[in-house]
Amino acid sequence: MTLSQCLLSISWKTLLVVLPVSSFTLLSRAFGGTSVAPLAFLPMAVILIFWWLPAFFKNGRKLPYQVKPLLIFFLFGTISTLLAYFHFVPTFRDIPWWRNSAEVLVTFGMGLGFYLVTIFMVKSQEKLRTALLWISIGGIALMAVSWIQYGTWLALERFPEWMYRVQAVISANGMLYPARASGLAYEPSWLAHELNMVFIPIWFGLSLSGQSIFKKKMFNKIQYETVFFLLAVITLFISFSRIGWITMIILAAYAVFRITNNWINKKSDKRNASFSLAKQRLFCLGIWSGLLLGLVAVVLLAGYIMTKIEPRMAGLFDIQRFIDFGFLGWASKLSFAERIIYWMAAFHVFQLYPFLGAGFGIPGYYFPLTAPDFGTRLPEINKVVLTQNFIPNAKNLWVRLLSETGIVGFALFVSWLLIHWRNANELDRESSDSLLKAMGLVGKLIVLAMIIEGFSLDTFGLPYYWIGLGLISASWLIKDQKSAKTGANIEVTNDIKA
Repeated sequence: MTLSQCLLSISWKTLLVVLPVSSFTLLSRAFGGTSVAPLAFLPMAVILIFWWLPAFFKNGRKLPYQVKPLLIFFLFGTISTLLAYFHFVPTFRDIPWWRNSAEVLVTFGMGLGFYLVTIFMVKSQEKLRTALLWISIGGIALMAVSWIQYGTWLALERFPEWMYRVQAVISANGMLYPARASGLAYEPSWLAHELNMVFIPIWFGLSLSGQSIFKKKMFNKIQYETVFFLLAVITLFISFSRIGWITMIILAAYAVFRITNNWINKKSDKRNASFSLAKQRLFCLGIWSGLLLGLVAVVLLAGYIMTKIEPRMAGLFDIQRFIDFGFLGWASKLSFAERIIYWMAAFHVFQLYPFLGAGFGIPGYYFPLTAPDFGTRLPEINKVVLTQNFIPNAKNLWVRLLSETGIVGFALFVSWLLIHWRNANELDRESSDSLLKAMGLVGKLIVLAMIIEGFSLDTFGLPYYWIGLGLISASWLIKDQKSAKTGANIEVTNDIKA
């Protein structure tokens, strides 16, 4: 291995191990105090500048087709932003709108860099296996720190001073949250986002597929991925992130439906000879109805448990408050109305500019004009409008896409996401390699997690879904190359026979 290859390998492994550090303090200060400052940006930038770009221009490589909808999305978003010079943008704070737009472009470029570097580095099954191994090492460190934080709180009901000093180094806000774990992330909800977007889908998908990146098993019986997955679920729980819990329930429900569907198909194959078509359909209807009722029961049970252990959820089943004060009044009791106000304000901007949107980073300037009147009853919303010095965001990826890039940009971004679902489905159904087949399931879990997590976070700058989707694309490209080589070998063999 040459020195250049050695440095490239070290940079890539470093990127994967430090992935859980979502807001590194020194990097945050260098970026002007932004909360989105993942430590993995540094090795990513090194790989992108010193290896990916030279290789791209030197060898004239074509970008993978999966990138094209994303580039078109970026083009339309840029056009929409430039059109802001020709329509009214309200003044808000002392921050010019073009500066806010420039920050969005930088975070988008950061995310695109993570995506391209992941595809560039994972070129073979061995490199895929190595990447999953180093991601797992970073995940273990993330869980260890989270458990230390939560265990310390349970033991002392406070955090020692040294823990605050450590947190001030690894997280820009330097905060620790009473009775909640934040791990190496900026806050507990970001911890849940990291787990749901990268670590849980990988460990859960490999466990369900019976594939492992480790040569040995724990006690020669249990996959390490299964153990890591269970520990990750517990870590997710102690983050007390409500959207994180919901995402995990959705992933578990998908796994149950998938297993049930495979079981029904096997049963149907065996019963075809003795069962009529009507009986087979009745059998399937009964199974799916029972499964759906079971899922509803699990959701209600989870909601009931939340009301007992999470103070913010105490009024979840307060129907009378819903009747008396409406949906927003009920949501305010759950400390959730603020989020909905952000969503509604951004959606009103989409209604003003439905085709191309208002432009990157611009909808927040309309917030005082588009926020519902109910927001004036909420202290957080009043603080955002009257005292704080930042531009509000949508806090919802899907509404943000609509407000900033309109229906055109939204459709392009969603089509990019759907491409990854299709790639994952092809891996799951068609790949003859067991690891690549398992990555198909992992990919589906990542896409599902992104859909749900998109209702909580709206930034382009965090690396987690970019790297997760990059792993799907890389796995599909490996499969495609293997299929092309197999096809070429068959053609050569046929030519020789002829």
